[in-house]
Amino acid sequence: MAGGDSDLDSLDVFSDFSDSDSDYEVTMKATKRKKRALPKSLPPKRSRRKTALRVTSSPSSSPIPTHPDPSLQTQQHSRGTSRRASPRSVTTVTEANQGISAEDIYVAVCSGKSAMVSAECSLIGCYFPVTLKTVVDEWLDIYKRNREEGLLVLINFIVQSCGCKGQRSRGRPGGVVSREMLDSMQNAEIISTLTKEFNEDSVNYPLSSPGPQLKCFKAGLCEFARVLVRSCRNSLIYDEYLFPSLLALLTGLSDSQVRAFRHTSTLLAMKLMTGLVEVAVIVSVQLQTTRRQHDMENSKREHDRASERLEKLQTTISELQENRAELASMMNATFRGVFVHRYRDRLPEIRAACIEEMGLWVKTDPEDFLNDGCLKYLGWTLHDKQSPVRLQCVRTLQGLFQEKEFIGRLELFTSRFKERMLSMVLDKDPDVAVEVVNLLLLIQQRTEEGLREEECGHIYPLVYASHRGLASAAGVFLYNKLKTMIASDNQENDKSDNAAFFQILISFYIQSEFHEHGAYLVDSLWRVAGLELRDWGTMTAFLLQEAGLMYEEEGALIELMMCAIRQAAQATPPAGRTQGKKMLSMKDKKTQEQDRRRITTHFIPLLPQLLAKYSADAGKVTLLLKAPLYLDLEMYNSTQRLEKHLELLLSQICGIVEKHTEAPVLEACAHLANTLCSDRYTFSSRAHLTFSQLLDSLTECFNTYLSDLLQGTADDDDTYSAAIALKRIAALSSAKDPTSWNLLDSCLELLKSRMESRDLDKELMVSALKCAAFHLMWAKVNVVNATPTEAELKRLKKEVRSFCRICQTCLSLNQTEIRDQAFELLCDLMLLYSVSSVRSEPALQTLVHLPSDSLRSELAAFILDYVFTDAEYFELTGKDEEEMKITLLQRKRNHLAGYCKLVIYGVLDLTAATDVFKHYSKYFKDFGDIIKETVSKSKLINPVLSAKTVCLSLQQVCT
Repeated sequence: MAGGDSDLDSLDVFSDFSDSDSDYEVTMKATKRKKRALPKSLPPKRSRRKTALRVTSSPSSSPIPTHPDPSLQTQQHSRGTSRRASPRSVTTVTEANQGISAEDIYVAVCSGKSAMVSAECSLIGCYFPVTLKTVVDEWLDIYKRNREEGLLVLINFIVQSCGCKGQRSRGRPGGVVSREMLDSMQNAEIISTLTKEFNEDSVNYPLSSPGPQLKCFKAGLCEFARVLVRSCRNSLIYDEYLFPSLLALLTGLSDSQVRAFRHTSTLLAMKLMTGLVEVAVIVSVQLQTTRRQHDMENSKREHDRASERLEKLQTTISELQENRAELASMMNATFRGVFVHRYRDRLPEIRAACIEEMGLWVKTDPEDFLNDGCLKYLGWTLHDKQSPVRLQCVRTLQGLFQEKEFIGRLELFTSRFKERMLSMVLDKDPDVAVEVVNLLLLIQQRTEEGLREEECGHIYPLVYASHRGLASAAGVFLYNKLKTMIASDNQENDKSDNAAFFQILISFYIQSEFHEHGAYLVDSLWRVAGLELRDWGTMTAFLLQEAGLMYEEEGALIELMMCAIRQAAQATPPAGRTQGKKMLSMKDKKTQEQDRRRITTHFIPLLPQLLAKYSADAGKVTLLLKAPLYLDLEMYNSTQRLEKHLELLLSQICGIVEKHTEAPVLEACAHLANTLCSDRYTFSSRAHLTFSQLLDSLTECFNTYLSDLLQGTADDDDTYSAAIALKRIAALSSAKDPTSWNLLDSCLELLKSRMESRDLDKELMVSALKCAAFHLMWAKVNVVNATPTEAELKRLKKEVRSFCRICQTCLSLNQTEIRDQAFELLCDLMLLYSVSSVRSEPALQTLVHLPSDSLRSELAAFILDYVFTDAEYFELTGKDEEEMKITLLQRKRNHLAGYCKLVIYGVLDLTAATDVFKHYSKYFKDFGDIIKETVSKSKLINPVLSAKTVCLSLQQVCT
């Protein structure tokens, strides 16, 4: 390894074997099996001789295997004696043979770890549930009576497990190995015959069966291999016939062109290899124990030694060494004949199975397998093209890094493949990326060097990933890093753990520069740092203390606190991380209710203080105004003490409205006002009164300047004051009915006056349009909920028509904000006063307002001029260019969606969609989803007309 040209190219364990790609059959000594009848009791084992499986290897360098079975360790079975039949015999009876058949074994394996196998009963034929241990014991009885017959049953079971069911050939069923074939043919000839008979028209075989059948069969097959090795490990595993013959056949099948043969035989061979490794470990332990006993006895004085005991111990040592050598020979041959070729098989399932078993070998027998020669296969597989193989490889490495005693011997592997593992955190398969992050966490925790800060930088951004599993794994990694920093920081300072946690988390959030994505960071940490993020006392203490955090840190903490409140109160992930509809369990619901009660109890008295402190800061106060939306507001009426906090909250909201002009702040106030005025709360009348008084003062302020505005004598200050008052009224009108204040006529007069004089103050015009539109929207709601007179309906329709004419005029203005606002309000109002909106209210048919031909033309022209155009993008420059492009695209999408809704709901004819459909290809990236949905809805409305519209669009595109 120190050589430099090959970091992991030496395979120390198997150094005596050539690493050629030659077929395994070539490396074996081919010997014909001679037909031989065995007595009921096998004779004592002969001295060992070279067998078909033994290859030129050094036993001292062989890998050796695992966990002893206490029941078997205490029993000293003679290898040459036969096993007594099981008391409950499970047999298939024929005249020629009595015992279990290949079909019975297959049925048992297909059923997993237990099966219903047919058995002979003294009275009637019946079925008994049996375990695979019973099935193996029954098969062993056959093998001990006649080992050729027993091996034949096992071979036919393997062939059947491969799904080989061919046509009859030469008087025998297809897909079956006969006794004649076993006696007269070599393995290669048998496999060739089975390959010719295999029905390759079907790609299905037991290990490729869909659904639970695959899982059940695979589990049963693996368990069968495990039980077989365990049942034979004290005797038959060393008979130089069963396992050498079985492994030789499996090795030959693993090199077959038939996928079913290759897949099934490789899995079986790997599982048998795992069993052999376990047995080899037991033998090694027994050998060490026996050697210690021999050395202790030998160290005694000559007259105290027991010569018979010494001789017995020496005989046992020789026997154990011989056993270990034979196990090493079988393992080496299986490794070279199967694993070395199949770990790079083109079938990913085979590659994954090889890597999974390699991990078990290393964990079971680290002395022989935990070396660079074996670990290199894991490193190479990290580059596999198939994600299931990479996933299995990463999970295998996790198992190794969890063992503390392995860490020192994994250093070279870690340094060689760390770069690859770091790059895999961005694997295209999120499941692989999740496991890689978990693996890197183990490396960070267990290894002495861990990961450098720049290496950790590969993982930190994943807390903002859209895949929740990956983000949570990255959150665990980040939390572990934060706790490490807190531990070192607390040695120097006497801060509480949670205070230090928030300071470091705030610093991380600011440095990550993913602002406005705090919800994703909180969600990533929620599973592992939920207790810290629910520490409302520490967060509010930080915010209320005078000299605590810096300005930017306060903003970051407020955002993280609000995200934590939402996560605790709603118990749902942020948008984009929801994976289907997941119902909360009873435990989760109980936790959610408890969290909400704690949040409410803590924030009701403190929220007015927080709003008062940060009332001048638009960004911070906007976030804080969302807090009451997650509280249990009914608690305000629970005690007299809490009612004063409601008064303080309402007072703070009014003060914030009077203090700020920013749209986000006013919208947050309006949203909160709408919630507090809801009829489901007993205190809603008090909230109604407070906000009505606020609207009174704002209306009075606006009316003060109205006459001067209409006469054109208002100066800039008066115009600004009137615009701000109107803007605040418009914001509150979205939550509270403004019709009582009769502002519609004033707004319409103001708009007409400004249009005529061409004195287009952007703030004033947009606010007036909004106020007028909200008045008409609330008026529609009121007439639906009441019984208006005919005169009231006609008057309302006249007002709608007048407002629409003003908006139509605004569409041709050169002021972007006014033009866009007019278009959006037109779309909303025409939907609200459309035919479909009053279909269920025949008495309101008078209110239906249909767009004129000129308005239809102007709406279509607006879409073509300001949506399907790239001119505005070229005008954007500066450092905020990308952000401005996103804002502009969002505005265009809103406009297009509004126009498409007019088409879908019948306000505009379906043919009006031609102007939209013809831009599908060119603007697919920006508007493809909206256009596609419109096409889909139009098919449901009128399939024929929809098809004609699409054809017309294609004609316009092609001409």
